[in-house]
Amino acid sequence: MKATGQAGSQARTPDQSAYAKFWYEFSELGWNRIARTVAAERSLGLQSTARLFALLNMALSDAYVAGWDAKFHYDFWRPVTAVRAAATDGNPATAPDAAWESAEPTPPVQDYPSTHSALGDAAAEVLASVFGDRTPFTFTSPTADPVNSARSFARFSDAADENAESRVMAGIHFRFSTGAGQDLGRRVGRWTVAHHLRRR
Repeated sequence: MKATGQAGSQARTPDQSAYAKFWYEFSELGWNRIARTVAAERSLGLQSTARLFALLNMALSDAYVAGWDAKFHYDFWRPVTAVRAAATDGNPATAPDAAWESAEPTPPVQDYPSTHSALGDAAAEVLASVFGDRTPFTFTSPTADPVNSARSFARFSDAADENAESRVMAGIHFRFSTGAGQDLGRRVGRWTVAHHLRRR
């Protein structure tokens, strides 16, 4: 993470830098855009579309609540703080770098778990429950470079994985935080589908 997530890093591939920017926007905005795109392409119908968006946004909201509860509980430092203050972490294998900067701006909140990752997997679970995970789609992002350029995916789960990995490439999350966020999000998404707006 220290090398790949650093501003101006040569350790990132051009594609890794691209998807770090692409997924930087608020997660709930991107996943609602994905849902709109796929619902329109599949001609889902009014009632089914309303159900989809209700489930999606319940899952996103619950993932936020669970993620923020955990963030305040664990109160774990972000990579930029950890790298700069590595001399104080009790680990002789780490060295501080006072000038280290993340590739994308670091949010001023705790690291663990990654709520961005939690929202992505919660959303992917809901979308997969309606369309099936193997649903190809293409969508755009306002934080992409160039703006509104598109990325394509074969599965919702692939998009959720890239969404989580983008935070590591951006230098704003540790990978264990994104992994924990994804696990949390999957649990929230599955619970939402199992307990809300079930079809009779």
